[in-house]
Amino acid sequence: MIEVTFVLLLMIGEERVEYTPYKNLSQCLSVRRKIKRNVGHTSNFDEKWSCKELKVKLSDGQILEIIE
Repeated sequence: MIEVTFVLLLMIGEERVEYTPYKNLSQCLSVRRKIKRNVGHTSNFDEKWSCKELKVKLSDGQILEIIE
């Protein structure tokens, strides 16, 4: 199923390493804050956590493909 949803993205450089869908922006931002608080700052990578509204292909609540 293709739908527009909020996605928590972990980017290292220009590469998408991890992505998780959320129903709304507040859930996504809440999880992002918890990750940043618990993991802290890592100086080894150019990593960036962000919440974006994206068009994705979902199956059983998991992202199969990100459609830009």
